[in-house]
Amino acid sequence: MNRMKSLVKEVIAILQGDNAEATGLKILRGADSALRTQIASLNGDTISLEDNVETAKENLALARINKGLVISDRNTYVSNLLLAKNHLTSCEEDLNEHKEKIAFLEEIFASLDK
Repeated sequence: MNRMKSLVKEVIAILQGDNAEATGLKILRGADSALRTQIASLNGDTISLEDNVETAKENLALARINKGLVISDRNTYVSNLLLAKNHLTSCEEDLNEHKEKIAFLEEIFASLDK
């Protein structure tokens, strides 16, 4: 009898389409897979963004000492300092936005189990 019930359920599912529970499970599996994949990918990108911040800090330090050269053009020196600082700020913002994106996706992922 259980076999027949199972067969009947399959026939009904095919004829009427997926029921709400089956659709919900498909959505859950899709969301789980998408979020796992994206979070893993973004975590890998974090290393590059952290490296960008470190490089920008090093470049600002070099600009501060004019790369060890005598300052012959004050305007260029100040311009290089500002460019290096702006680049560092941009890199830090990129990293922070990236981390916020990961945190949001992790929060959504965690909510799938609730």
